[in-house]
Amino acid sequence: MAEYSNKSSRMALRVQTGTDGEGNPVLSTLSWSNVDASVTADNVDAVAGALENLLDVPVAEIQKADTDLVI
Repeated sequence: MAEYSNKSSRMALRVQTGTDGEGNPVLSTLSWSNVDASVTADNVDAVAGALENLLDVPVAEIQKADTDLVI
Protein backbone atom coordinates (compact mmCIF):
# COMPACT_ATOMS: atom_id res chain seq x y z
CA MET A 1 0.00 0.00 0.00
CA ALA A 2 1.33 3.48 -0.89
CA GLU A 3 1.99 6.10 1.75
CA TYR A 4 3.43 9.59 2.04
CA SER A 5 6.95 10.35 3.19
CA ASN A 6 7.90 13.96 3.89
CA LYS A 7 10.64 15.24 1.59
CA SER A 8 10.74 18.85 2.78
CA SER A 9 8.77 21.54 4.58
CA ARG A 10 9.04 25.30 4.53
CA MET A 11 7.45 28.30 6.19
CA ALA A 12 6.71 31.56 4.43
CA LEU A 13 5.57 34.94 5.64
CA ARG A 14 3.83 37.30 3.24
CA VAL A 15 4.64 40.81 4.48
CA GLN A 16 3.23 44.13 3.39
CA THR A 17 6.13 46.30 2.32
CA GLY A 18 4.03 49.27 1.26
CA THR A 19 1.22 50.32 -1.05
CA ASP A 20 1.09 51.01 -4.76
CA GLY A 21 -0.17 54.19 -6.42
CA GLU A 22 -3.79 53.03 -6.08
CA GLY A 23 -3.50 52.19 -2.39
CA ASN A 24 -3.30 48.42 -2.89
CA PRO A 25 -0.91 46.51 -0.64
CA VAL A 26 2.50 45.55 -2.02
CA LEU A 27 3.46 42.13 -0.65
CA SER A 28 6.79 40.33 -0.44
CA THR A 29 7.58 36.81 0.72
CA LEU A 30 10.14 35.77 3.32
CA SER A 31 10.69 32.02 3.48
CA TRP A 32 12.59 29.46 5.52
CA SER A 33 13.32 25.89 4.47
CA ASN A 34 14.13 22.78 6.51
CA VAL A 35 11.12 23.28 8.79
CA ASP A 36 10.21 20.18 10.80
CA ALA A 37 7.19 18.62 9.08
CA SER A 38 5.61 17.72 12.43
CA VAL A 39 5.34 21.26 13.81
CA THR A 40 1.84 22.30 14.79
CA ALA A 41 -0.05 25.31 13.49
CA ASP A 42 0.34 26.88 16.94
CA ASN A 43 4.14 26.48 16.70
CA VAL A 44 4.23 28.08 13.25
CA ASP A 45 1.99 30.92 14.47
CA ALA A 46 4.24 31.51 17.52
CA VAL A 47 7.40 31.64 15.39
CA ALA A 48 5.71 33.96 12.89
CA GLY A 49 4.63 36.25 15.72
CA ALA A 50 8.15 36.37 17.13
CA LEU A 51 9.57 37.15 13.69
CA GLU A 52 6.94 39.85 13.10
CA ASN A 53 8.16 41.58 16.29
CA LEU A 54 11.61 41.81 14.68
CA LEU A 55 10.36 43.13 11.33
CA ASP A 56 9.52 46.70 10.41
CA VAL A 57 6.57 45.53 8.28
CA PRO A 58 3.30 43.74 9.14
CA VAL A 59 2.72 40.06 8.36
CA ALA A 60 -0.27 39.64 6.03
CA GLU A 61 -0.22 35.84 5.74
CA ILE A 62 1.54 32.82 7.26
CA GLN A 63 2.11 29.70 5.16
CA LYS A 64 3.58 26.24 5.80
CA ALA A 65 4.14 24.05 2.77
CA ASP A 66 5.04 20.36 2.79
CA THR A 67 6.41 18.37 -0.13
CA ASP A 68 5.72 14.66 0.21
CA LEU A 69 6.90 11.66 -1.76
CA VAL A 70 4.59 8.74 -2.45
CA ILE A 71 6.39 5.54 -1.56
